[in-house]
Amino acid sequence: MIVFLIRRTVHSILVIVAVLFIVSILVRVIPGDPVDVIMAGNPGITEAQKDELRRQLGLKDPILVQFFRYVQGAVRGDLGVSLRYRTSSATLVMERLPATIELTLFSMAIAVIIAVPLGIITALRQDSALDYGGTVFAIIGVSTPNFLLGILLILVFSVELGILPASGQADPILTALGKLVTGRGSESLLKSLEHLILPGIALGMSVAGANVRMIRSAMLDVIRTDYVRFAKAKGLPGRIVFVKHAFRNALIPTVTILGIQLGQLLGGTFVLENVFAWPGIGRLAVQAIFWRDYPLVQTVVLVAAAMFVIINFLVDIIYHYIDPRIRYE
Repeated sequence: MIVFLIRRTVHSILVIVAVLFIVSILVRVIPGDPVDVIMAGNPGITEAQKDELRRQLGLKDPILVQFFRYVQGAVRGDLGVSLRYRTSSATLVMERLPATIELTLFSMAIAVIIAVPLGIITALRQDSALDYGGTVFAIIGVSTPNFLLGILLILVFSVELGILPASGQADPILTALGKLVTGRGSESLLKSLEHLILPGIALGMSVAGANVRMIRSAMLDVIRTDYVRFAKAKGLPGRIVFVKHAFRNALIPTVTILGIQLGQLLGGTFVLENVFAWPGIGRLAVQAIFWRDYPLVQTVVLVAAAMFVIINFLVDIIYHYIDPRIRYE
């Protein structure tokens, strides 16, 4: 296990560096640079003054030099200064990261709450109306882009019905829960949930749709195995057969995919946060790209890649505990 942990740690670091390198190259080949964006509102500045500013910011150095300079700083804990905000990129990202994590986890919770019971029901009621209904739901969920679903939800529930807010974030959910626990009322928690519902559904529906089909398929495979038939033949109650024997084994591929999907949800927030004006790192990243704020883009990518790698790392550990037959060497 220790060898596995060491190997995965080294592999994870290499993956993060590779992702950071590719993004650093791509963001610098976009036409224009930070100086062009900064000086866009100052037509009186000369080209010589622009070149001098580029030299001071280190933008005239080769791309590889700029990349390794950023990596060296990251190793020392210095992730650079945002060219737009003139403050630490790490501080900006850490200020907005909790909002992104909150939206991602809420979306995953919605996806699991929908997918697990629906996947089990459609497996146990194969070829019934419920099964066909679940299939239609899954196809709609997977085939509808989350930004399009988000816009449709805004038009229906915010513009037409006016029952849910279209944008922004209320108190963070932990703050709202703290107010509820300390007896300061439930209004803050309700406001937080109202702001989370639409982006949470828009982001989680695709994951829910995919998982309904996967859980259904996994359950059908397990239900047809000999040991489940034997458990039924012994006269075990159906609840014990399906929960203890069938569902637990069907859960193994589901947990693996959920870990990967959690990373996908994290990436999905980059677009959806802009649709709902959600103050997370996704919205910050898009703004940073428009401003050609290289240090800020690199820091967002570094943090997002690290989170994705950590999630997959934890999934591997959980996988082992769900199925003790799995050994890491």
